[in-house]
Amino acid sequence: MGLRVCIFSSLLGWLWPSRAQREVLTVRKASLSPLGIICLALILSAAVETSWACPDGCFCAPHSNNVLCTNKGFTRIPEVIPKDTIELILNQNKFTNTGLTRRNFTGLRDVQNLYLKECGIETVAVETFSDLKNLQRLDISKNKIRFLADFTFRGLNLKHLNIDGNVGLQLSIGAFAGMTTQGLYMHECGLRKLPVDLMSPLNGSLKILWLHGNNFESLSDKWLYFFTSLGHIRLGGNSFHCNCELEWLFDFYKSSNSLFSTEDTPACGSPSVLKGMKFSDLSADDFRCQLPTFQKVDASFDSKMGTLSCTARGDPAPTLYWVRPDGTTEKFYPRDLSNTAPDALTPLQQAQRHETQGVLFLTGVKLEQKENYRCVASNPAGNVTFSLNVAWPDLSRNSQRLPPVKLPGYTKDVDSNGNVIRDGLETSSGGPGAGNGGYKNYAGDDSGVYDWGSGGSSKAGGNHMSQAGGGRDSSKGPVRRAGGGGGKGSNTDSGLFNTVDIVGAVMGTFVLTLLLCVTVFHFYYRRRERMRQEREEHLYSVPDQLGCPHHPQHQYPLPHHPLTAHSPVGVYIMGEGDENTMKMINHHHHHHHPMDCPS
Repeated sequence: MGLRVCIFSSLLGWLWPSRAQREVLTVRKASLSPLGIICLALILSAAVETSWACPDGCFCAPHSNNVLCTNKGFTRIPEVIPKDTIELILNQNKFTNTGLTRRNFTGLRDVQNLYLKECGIETVAVETFSDLKNLQRLDISKNKIRFLADFTFRGLNLKHLNIDGNVGLQLSIGAFAGMTTQGLYMHECGLRKLPVDLMSPLNGSLKILWLHGNNFESLSDKWLYFFTSLGHIRLGGNSFHCNCELEWLFDFYKSSNSLFSTEDTPACGSPSVLKGMKFSDLSADDFRCQLPTFQKVDASFDSKMGTLSCTARGDPAPTLYWVRPDGTTEKFYPRDLSNTAPDALTPLQQAQRHETQGVLFLTGVKLEQKENYRCVASNPAGNVTFSLNVAWPDLSRNSQRLPPVKLPGYTKDVDSNGNVIRDGLETSSGGPGAGNGGYKNYAGDDSGVYDWGSGGSSKAGGNHMSQAGGGRDSSKGPVRRAGGGGGKGSNTDSGLFNTVDIVGAVMGTFVLTLLLCVTVFHFYYRRRERMRQEREEHLYSVPDQLGCPHHPQHQYPLPHHPLTAHSPVGVYIMGEGDENTMKMINHHHHHHHPMDCPS
C-alpha cells in the first residue's frame, strides 16, 4: 500500500509541481525530491524481491536457479516463479486447468529443463513453448494427452523430449514440424501405427528413439533409412506380426544388433507358431507370407443390375482388383483394423483380419452380351486370378420377379502351406495350374445367384455363366434341385439341399444297401443247403447191383445212424464194418461171381 501511495505522490509531483518545486527544477534540473528518492528505492527493492521469490511450498536451493515443486498440490502452474529459473520441476501436481498455453511460461526465457510429469495435462496448444528459447529438456510424460497437433513444439531445439506414458496418444503428421531433438521417448503410449513421414523433421538430429511397450504389429520398410541414422533403438514389448513384410526389420536387427537394447529385444506376437519368440532366436526363413486364396465368389442378377463379389484370404490380407472386359479396374483395400487392439476384436473381425472382399456392380449391359471379368488378389507372396465369362440373363420370358438372394459361395481347398490345390485359378507366384470350374444356379425367375463349384459351365433359364482359366476340365456338372415348371428354357432350380435332405439321402442309401445284402445272403444260403443235400444223396445211396430191387426182403436194413433222420428213404449209411463188407463184395464182383438172388 505504501509503495502504491509513493508512486502516486511522485506522479502528481512530476505532473503538477508547486511554485517552489518549479523554481528548484529551474535551478537544479538534475535533482530529485526526497519523496521521489524514497519511492525509487522501494520500486527497485520490490523488483529485486520479485525476481528471487520462491513459490509457496516449493524448494529453491540457495545459490541455485532450480525450483523444485514436486507433489505440492498445485492446481495450476504458479504465477510467481523466479524469472532466472533454469530448472523447473512440477511433477505429480494434479492441475484442474488441464490445458497448457503459451502464457503459462511468459517470462521464463532462461528455463532449460521443464518437468511436467503426471500433472493431468490433457491438451497442449500450438507453440506453447515457443518462448523458451533455451529449453533443452521437456518432459510431459504420463499425462492424459490424446492428440498433438501440427507445430506443437515449433521453435524448440531440444536434447530430450519425453511424451511417453500418454496412453492412446495420436500425433498429427506435422506434430514435430519446426523443432529438433536428439532423443525422443514415445514408449508405452499404446501406439499401433506410426508413419515414417511424421519423423521427417527430426531426420539428422535424432539419435535416440524409444518405442518399446507399444502395440505395433508392423513397421513399413521405409523406416530402414531412418533407423540407420540412429545410435540407439528400443522396440521390445511390441506384438510384431512376423511375416515377409517385417523381414527387413529382422535383417536390420541382425546386421545392427549393437543399436538395440539387449533388455528389449523385438519379439513376435503372431502368427501362433512364432508367438513369444525373440528376433535373436529366429531366422529369415521364419518370416513368410501366404499366397492369397479365394474363399467365396458370388454372382447375382436382377432385371436392372448385376453384382459380382469375390472374397480372398492371405497373409497379409490381399488387395483385390476387379478387371472389366474393357481393361478398367476397380481396387479394393483390406480392412484397416490396426487401430483396434487384437484382444478387442470380435470373433468375426478376428476371422476377417486377413480377408478382403470386392463387390463389382454391373449396369447397362446388353442382353446376351458375353464378357470376361477377372478378380485378382495380390499380396507380397504373389497374385491369384479368378476369371469368369458372364452372359447377361434374358428376363423377357419370366413370369414372376424374385429379389436377388445372397448365398454362401464356394470355399476353395488349400494345402498345409495355404496354396490352392484345385482348379479354376491362375497364379503368378508358383501357384497351382489353371482349370475350369462350374457353377450352381439357385436363382428364381428374375434373379440368378451362382455358387462357384468344381463343375464345368452350364446354362439355365437363359442365364449363362462359365468359369474360365484354361487347363483340364472337370467332369462334375452343376448341382440342381428340381423346381416348379420345366420345359425347355425354364429355370427349375429352387434352392440348396438342406441338412434334412442330406441326412435322409444318407439313411435311405444305408437301408437299401442293408436290404440288398440280406436278400443276397438269403438266396446264397438256400442254394448252398440245396447243393449239400444233393451231394449227400449221391454219396450215400445203395447201388442197384448190390441189392435186389425186386425182392424187398433182400434189401439191406438201415441201422441207426445220426444222419438217417435227414437221409431219404431206402438209403443206407455205411459204418466202418459195412465198408469192409462193401470192399469184399466189390472184389467178388470184379471176379465175375455174382450174387444169386432167390427166384
